[in-house]
Amino acid sequence: MSNLIIKNGLVYDPLNDIDGEKKEIYIKDGVIVDKVNSDAKVINASGMIVMPGGVDLHSHIAGAKVNAGRSLRPEDKHFEATMKRTKLTRSGTGFSVPSTWITGYKYAQLGFTTVAEPAMPLLEARHTHEEFLETPIIDKLAFPLFGNNWFVMEYVKNGEIEKLAAYVNWILKATKGYAIKLVNPGGVENKEER
Repeated sequence: MSNLIIKNGLVYDPLNDIDGEKKEIYIKDGVIVDKVNSDAKVINASGMIVMPGGVDLHSHIAGAKVNAGRSLRPEDKHFEATMKRTKLTRSGTGFSVPSTWITGYKYAQLGFTTVAEPAMPLLEARHTHEEFLETPIIDKLAFPLFGNNWFVMEYVKNGEIEKLAAYVNWILKATKGYAIKLVNPGGVENKEER
């Protein structure tokens, strides 16, 4: 679908000072443009809001810690927390720690297009990405956790900035990480001498 027109929706776009105007949006090859060909597919958005997708930069949605949360929340398996399979959706469970499928559906319902897992343990990167693959609709990214990484601390302590940069680069590539995450750097390793 290279050409698309979204019409009759109420458009909200704070960046361009558009506050609830009924207007047409033209999309060509995934990019908003001024106009498209007359043979464009038309989506009638009457009674709907059209706006840029939301981005959640800090939401624990995948990986080992999320699975631990699922096992600690038995009420999330209760029949009231179950979403039935439909022609368009898969089944899933969860109130406070939803399954991967429910996570994708609920974020999309809220208008989000991109969600970040902000603290991916290095040894759990593969598991995190496996859950990303099972989370529909939204784009996902993860920040590998570096806060108390022994190599990082040693390179910083020894002033070996080039080695530190090479190590961080390697970890980002190996874990398919998007950005680095530092939480209380050195907090666990820091020991006060008495």
